[in-house]
Amino acid sequence: MTLANVIMIGAQKSGTSSLCKFLSEHPQCAVSNPKEPNFYSRAINLASPERYERCFRAANGSEPARIDGTTTYLADPRIAGRIAGHLGRDIKLIAILRAPAARTYSGFLHMVKRGHERRSWQEIFESLPDDPDAAMAAERQGIDTALASGRIEAGPYVRQYDDVLWNYRYLGNSLYSRLIQPYLAEFPRERLMVLIYEEMFARPDLLRARLGDFLGVDPDAFGEKPPLYNDTRLPDLDSLLGIAIEQARWIKRGNFTRVRPHLIKAAPSKAPSELTARLKRIAADETVFWSDFLGRDLTRLGW
Repeated sequence: MTLANVIMIGAQKSGTSSLCKFLSEHPQCAVSNPKEPNFYSRAINLASPERYERCFRAANGSEPARIDGTTTYLADPRIAGRIAGHLGRDIKLIAILRAPAARTYSGFLHMVKRGHERRSWQEIFESLPDDPDAAMAAERQGIDTALASGRIEAGPYVRQYDDVLWNYRYLGNSLYSRLIQPYLAEFPRERLMVLIYEEMFARPDLLRARLGDFLGVDPDAFGEKPPLYNDTRLPDLDSLLGIAIEQARWIKRGNFTRVRPHLIKAAPSKAPSELTARLKRIAADETVFWSDFLGRDLTRLGW
């Protein structure tokens, strides 16, 4: 049975698609098809392991790295145990982390683009307290209220995830020091590689060397640099071309909803400076934790 021996656990909107594309072009790597199987996102899937094997049908089983790139795996604390129980504790894990404020807002835009988020950024973020635990609690309460009032949708995700609301925890999905703890409890530290999104594109030479060493593949067989892939961009509904592209995207994806034009106008492509400052205050402990964890100062990267 050919299965993954490398799990890219996330974080969402932090370059996992770019890195998977980069890895897929290496002759010693095989990336799952689809890139995000979401196999461990639902406990019921473990009863049908053949479904997971089909995601690696193009692999021959001898590749040093067979990669599952599902970003959900970092968001749900139950998934680390599922992976360890099914694949064992000798597999390798890759986490890609992005500056928390930037990832938080990108996560919000991602759900606006899907048509499933109908709140403004002000409704979601302006009243969050600076204490991260209190902010996470407030965010969860806001999600429950929005679900009850029809401002967000859970239905499209019921068949994909046990945790159907994980996509809406924009801040919670950016407080990585909490999310990584189940993996540190299940797997040896040396089986985890942490990459920083901002470094991945700025220093592709270091990326190639680190991946080659960690995965046991030839670093010189990688491409020059990872592509910027799957960047979140909201549709331009003020032009006929933009409307046509949005219509095609809606039909192709199936689980998307048509985006309301007024929500596009209320979601600037770049986070307002006051929001970025607020999110940085809330996530300040993340910068300290990961700077210590990695042994280098992340403030220089905008964290």
